Amino acid sequence: MRRSYASLCLAVALAACDGGGQEATPTPTPSTSLSPSVTSSPTSASPSASPSAPPTSSPTPELVLQVPADAPTQVSDPADLAAVAAGDLAALAPPDATVVHTATLVGGERIALTWRRGDDPFAAELGFIEWVRLDGASSWHAVSAFTDKPRKGVLGIDLQTGDLTDDGIPDALTLEQQGGSGACGTWRVVASTAEAATEVFRRSACDTEIRIEGGTLALREAVFGPDDPHCCPSAMRYATLEWDGETFLETSSHLVDLTS
Repeated sequence: MRRSYASLCLAVALAACDGGGQEATPTPTPSTSLSPSVTSSPTSASPSASPSAPPTSSPTPELVLQVPADAPTQVSDPADLAAVAAGDLAALAPPDATVVHTATLVGGERIALTWRRGDDPFAAELGFIEWVRLDGASSWHAVSAFTDKPRKGVLGIDLQTGDLTDDGIPDALTLEQQGGSGACGTWRVVASTAEAATEVFRRSACDTEIRIEGGTLALREAVFGPDDPHCCPSAMRYATLEWDGETFLETSSHLVDLTS
């Protein structure tokens, strides 16, 4: 009896494995969903991968070629080239804009300018453009630019130039004036190379002055005590900022007491 029972079990097992020469497909088990706190995606790293380092940002914002939609970014028309060579820079500014400040750099191969469009000082569009002449005298190309729409409240853009990065090519220092009792504004340094230009410094402040001095940025800012009226700061702080190859570092500073 025991032998017959064993033979019966063996026959059942062989029948389960026999599928006409193919292995029987096992019944799938129910899938288990991920915990709500865990998500996966085709691009996610495997659990064994070390976490990636957080993204790093440049110490200063990079300049975008930001011009009005109707503004040129290349000038190659012979008549325009002749006008620019004669000192008329209207072709390098947006249509109907007035060129306010200009600086001719690197033997006439580079021009920086500021422009204004509109007569109302509180509703005018303003901007800065730097141009490089490439391919000999065949064309001018815009290599850096920014535009201030009327809603930004910029009243004017000043322009200074000087070699701030110690490469023999003059750079541009702009000031976007926003007025007010504190003479607020935004300073930018646009550093130039042979065929390009990049913003490497930006600072917005009030009661402050930044200028080019001896290849450095010279800063002067008011220092107010807790009871100082806005007209009369207790001290002035003077500082020097120098280019270290990547950013501007404050290399010296001192206070001048105005109360004594």
